[in-house]
Amino acid sequence: MSMTMETGELINFHVAVGDHVKNGDVLFEVMTDKIDMEVEAPADGVIEALVANPGDVVEIGKPVLIMLTETEVMAFDFGTDNEPVAAVEVVAAPVVAPVVPVVVAAPVILNETVKAVPKARVEAANRGIDLRTVRATGPDRTIMMEDVNGAQLDPAIAKRQAANKALIAKGIEMTRGVAQASFTRSVKANFDHATFIAAWAKVLRNRPDLAVHQHVGVALIIESKYGSALPVFRDPDQANLAELTILVASITEAAKSGKVPVAMLSGATTTVFDLTSYSMSSATPLLFPNQVTSVTIGYESATTKIVSLTIDLNFCDFYDGALLLDALVASL
Repeated sequence: MSMTMETGELINFHVAVGDHVKNGDVLFEVMTDKIDMEVEAPADGVIEALVANPGDVVEIGKPVLIMLTETEVMAFDFGTDNEPVAAVEVVAAPVVAPVVPVVVAAPVILNETVKAVPKARVEAANRGIDLRTVRATGPDRTIMMEDVNGAQLDPAIAKRQAANKALIAKGIEMTRGVAQASFTRSVKANFDHATFIAAWAKVLRNRPDLAVHQHVGVALIIESKYGSALPVFRDPDQANLAELTILVASITEAAKSGKVPVAMLSGATTTVFDLTSYSMSSATPLLFPNQVTSVTIGYESATTKIVSLTIDLNFCDFYDGALLLDALVASL
């Protein structure tokens, strides 16, 4: 609620155990030395437990309640005190008491005495593979990349991957019946993710008729050990580019290991999928539920990218789509 806030007094709850809440419903009220504020639910869910009591003075970052959500089925670890994530105030609105997921998989503890080439060790960590379970075929019983590629995932992680795939597939299936059109352009420009999502958010801000939220939320698809992670960067065009670059980099690294701040799991108005690292030239972007646009970035050459845009024809016509893509290319 402020940059100097260290504690807040819990005034009262607006929910009880067992209540079903929607994203944006008021959960509780907090009093600070400056203001009383209502704290809203960051996602749909069910109240599992009330951890604090009215009148308690709660430290920043401490849990107030536990809520089970569909995003928990995706099984992301919403960050820990040991792995802080850089924050830009204009991008990620502060949440006084982050929702604490009940189901958290046991961390993968690697036996450092296991011999493995560095690349195999990094890949195993990213995919959640316990090196102690991998059969080594390299010299002097050293684990090679081929060994990791053929290894079995931790059953708990495999279950979370399956849940994540099912959830995303369900969302895409919901939008398959939406009338949509796609457009593609070649772009001779070099840009990073921060620059791209800021440029795209700026283009969309000039089209308030396409907004489904009060802000522009850009979801960036990132490959994590649990599957596709979609952290949402809110109003990136209004952030300092240097700070946004740091935020995107830190969130990307955290997401790779499955750690996404709960405040960044909702509020997307569009999605960006970068395929360049997979040497793919282009793909038709798929609309996600409650989103009017979606963009992919493909690889053509070291200096040329392929940018594809899909629009919901219920909100845009063909000319709108062409103009939106033209504006995005011009801004890059």
